[in-house]
Amino acid sequence: MGTKTSLGLLFLVALILGLERSDLRCQAISGHRSVELNFWNGFTGPDGRIMLGIVRRFNEANPDVVVSMQRMDWATYYNKLMVAAVDGRGPEIFVLQSSSLPRMHRAGFVSNVTDMFKGPNSIPESDFDPLVIGQVKYGSEYIGLPLDIWPFGLYCNADLLKQAGYVDAQGRPRAPRDREEFVQAARKMQHIGPDGLPDVWGYALTNWRMNYQSLLPQFDGHYFTADGRADLTNPGNIAALTFLQSLNQGQRLIPPPENGLGWVGYRQKKVAMVIDGIFMVGDLQRLEDFNYVGFPIPVIGKHPGTMAESHVLCVRSGLDESHNSAAKRFLRFLSDNSIDWAKAGQVPARRSVRANPEFKKMPVQYAFSKQIPNMSYLPKTTIIFEMNLELDVAVEKVIRGRATPMEALKVANDHVQAFLNRDKAERIGVDAL
Repeated sequence: MGTKTSLGLLFLVALILGLERSDLRCQAISGHRSVELNFWNGFTGPDGRIMLGIVRRFNEANPDVVVSMQRMDWATYYNKLMVAAVDGRGPEIFVLQSSSLPRMHRAGFVSNVTDMFKGPNSIPESDFDPLVIGQVKYGSEYIGLPLDIWPFGLYCNADLLKQAGYVDAQGRPRAPRDREEFVQAARKMQHIGPDGLPDVWGYALTNWRMNYQSLLPQFDGHYFTADGRADLTNPGNIAALTFLQSLNQGQRLIPPPENGLGWVGYRQKKVAMVIDGIFMVGDLQRLEDFNYVGFPIPVIGKHPGTMAESHVLCVRSGLDESHNSAAKRFLRFLSDNSIDWAKAGQVPARRSVRANPEFKKMPVQYAFSKQIPNMSYLPKTTIIFEMNLELDVAVEKVIRGRATPMEALKVANDHVQAFLNRDKAERIGVDAL
């Protein structure tokens, strides 16, 4: 390369850099420079692609704001979010599962967004079911915007249901309605292979703890007493876990724990029915030859009921006015367009969105949404992670036949109470400083 050519290139680079600096100065002077927002979430599956599409639409419709989305696995998400927030370099916008909100709120990482529900052009509180809006309400303040609801429900292999005779007057597959029909359907759809062992199971557990927690509301089970003490050995909790125990140890209606079929077995048509969250719809939508249907969970206990959670949209505390305003605009956009998010396998949190005829055309989402009047959320506690880990161990002990429901839940209850005591002591210590 000759000297003249080199000088020419250097001049061109300098000119480009100068123009860029000039453009930035003009943007700063005119006030039109884009506000940059980082948006973190755990949507690493098909739901992430749909969310990314919504984010792109927001950026196109709001040229003064640039939202960059980062996805990471839920298993590591909260640790990364907590570390980033402590260092003051966390994302401006992030998603929390409703059960994790109390801990992040107490740590001071979540901003007050009450103005999104009060005042002009706000979202009326009445557009949310009381239980849903209650997850983000602390006193008179709102600290997040519920985006969706993810109730647990019953997924069935439609072809196997019809073969077993579970059809309505129009010949369409219908769900078993109560405990007796549920057990009967599981038995009828179980197919014994040439080796004398089932090659198709009528039912299988997916996430063992969540399957258990999904049944607790039907038995009036709960986690804490009215005064906040651990109460995992209450009669409802024992009854729900005893039912799951009977499926394995008494009636042999579920695969042995070591088989690991669960959700994978359902996708492979080796399992006829499973209980899981609405968020699993996205996984099924990728299958080309699987005829599946979704229903509310049959009444196994005293009355209808299921567990649910929500993804909550949050704004980081301490933002300046421009970033705070832009963040809330983005939250409102996601909420207003949550019918598109429902396609990822979610139930919109807002009643007005669920009334959209398009939502009623989503068969599984619409079926699961019928459980909203009877659903229960996990308790609002800062030790939710510790409690769930204890329940993981307790349920596994029972399913594997290593402990009775009372024995397993008694150990879990003692540990959870110890966590509560430690948390209270630490809180008192902080408040005393």
